[in-house]
Amino acid sequence: MKWLVKRFFKPSAKAMLELVVGELADFVIYVVRSLVTVDNLTSEEKRKQAFEAIKAEAQRRRVALKDSAINLAIELAVQLIKRGR
Repeated sequence: MKWLVKRFFKPSAKAMLELVVGELADFVIYVVRSLVTVDNLTSEEKRKQAFEAIKAEAQRRRVALKDSAINLAIELAVQLIKRGR
C-alpha cells in the first residue's frame, strides 16, 4: 500500500498544490513542515500561523490568492508531509 501512495498520491498532490498556489508551492510545504515539529501549539494555531505566513508571502510576491486556495494548499501540504514519512 505504501508504494501506491508514493507512486500516485504524492505526485498528484504536489501537482494539485502547484495548480492551487503556483510558485508558492515549495514555500507552503516549507511553512507547514516547519510547524509540524512545534509542540506548544494546537493544530488550529499551527494552521492559523501557516495561513498568515503564506498570505504574507503571497502579498510580498504580488500573487493573488483567495483564502480558500490558501486553506486548500495547507491541507494538501499536510497530507504530503504525513504520507511522506
